[in-house]
Amino acid sequence: MDEDSSLVRDVMVRTTDGLGPLPDLVPGAVTRGRRRRARARLVVTAGAFGAVTLVTLGTAALAGLGPGSDTVPFDTGVAAAPYRTPVHVAPTGGPEEEGSLTGLPADERRRLEDFQQRAAVALDEALPDEVGMIRPLDSSVALYQGERDGNVFLVNFTVRPLDGQAARACRSIPAKRLTCEKRQLTETVEASLRVAAVNSPDTTSTSISFDFGNSTALIDVSPDEGKGVSAPVTARQLLDGVRESGLLDVVRYADEHPVLEKQVSVRGG
Repeated sequence: MDEDSSLVRDVMVRTTDGLGPLPDLVPGAVTRGRRRRARARLVVTAGAFGAVTLVTLGTAALAGLGPGSDTVPFDTGVAAAPYRTPVHVAPTGGPEEEGSLTGLPADERRRLEDFQQRAAVALDEALPDEVGMIRPLDSSVALYQGERDGNVFLVNFTVRPLDGQAARACRSIPAKRLTCEKRQLTETVEASLRVAAVNSPDTTSTSISFDFGNSTALIDVSPDEGKGVSAPVTARQLLDGVRESGLLDVVRYADEHPVLEKQVSVRGG
């Protein structure tokens, strides 16, 4: 092994060893924790390799290694993420969808598409693997989709300015297979967790809603109704996933730089 190779290996080993063991996680978050730690190791190791390369090859050699067509910039200080090809939705000719991306000025459409990319990655971190890899829909900034084992799960992710209306009451209705409970998402944010039957008592959706800053946020995972498969995420998994992923950073961005207009009817809070 030559001197440069030895130096690279030494830096990589010392850097990744410093990450320490995984903390104790609730069962539903273990898989997500492993995936995030693997990504963290990849980023740190790449950084260590870059530092050694900078010493050995010089800064000029790195000039062509900036973000390319496979990365999407996002102006929150969060690192660029691999691009996820949006799911195409053919126009139906009906009323325009909420958060529609059609007819927007080029700069605004680009901003919302960048937002979708970051949101898709954060949703992927927050949701269990059973939902599948999350991709944005090209029809609306609020719609995303996961697919796993032939099952397709629509994910509705909205962050909109508060409208002054009272939030929907959090109550359970067993006869309708609707359960709702309040839980602390953070020290200052209380969330409503709902599991509700959708068009059949055998298929359910799972959602979380909460107020954040001057906005109200909703993440709703729908079942695959055609297959009769419920949303493969429990209310507790959704709560832990939102808390432990980067999703609140995305919510914070949308609170400070709105991506949707105020709700015109009673919100789901």
